[in-house]
Amino acid sequence: MKNIISMMLVIGLITLVSSCKNTPEKQAQKPQTKVVEKPVKDTLAVDTLKKVAEVEVKKPEPPKPDDKYFLIAGSFQSRENAEIFKLRLEEQGYSSNIIERRHGPNTEFYKVSYKSFYDKNEAFAELRRARNTEGKDNVWLLVKK
Repeated sequence: MKNIISMMLVIGLITLVSSCKNTPEKQAQKPQTKVVEKPVKDTLAVDTLKKVAEVEVKKPEPPKPDDKYFLIAGSFQSRENAEIFKLRLEEQGYSSNIIERRHGPNTEFYKVSYKSFYDKNEAFAELRRARNTEGKDNVWLLVKK
């Protein structure tokens, strides 16, 4: 009888367990593959960095001192005449300037230069060349202090 009771208990338990299973069975889990996205490169930043790396770093040149020596081709009391002569020199390819003194002697004259130098030796060498050239024998050197 013990066997029958044991068997009924087992059958009852099996029935009970199978009838209590109203929840759906868990589906077998498929192995998940994890997708890892590579970060998108910022092409603009990369290109910029490449360009910066390619650019040769140049040290800034020290500022060139102002010219101190000027070859003067003409001197005029009239500003208008100085302007006309300056334009004529520029048409011949010279970098011409009008120099006027505000204080001291010769303030009433407008001097027209056609070359200027910082180096004293260069200025005097060019003055000698100019005076040996026909038509430029009246050229003189103005030295700014």
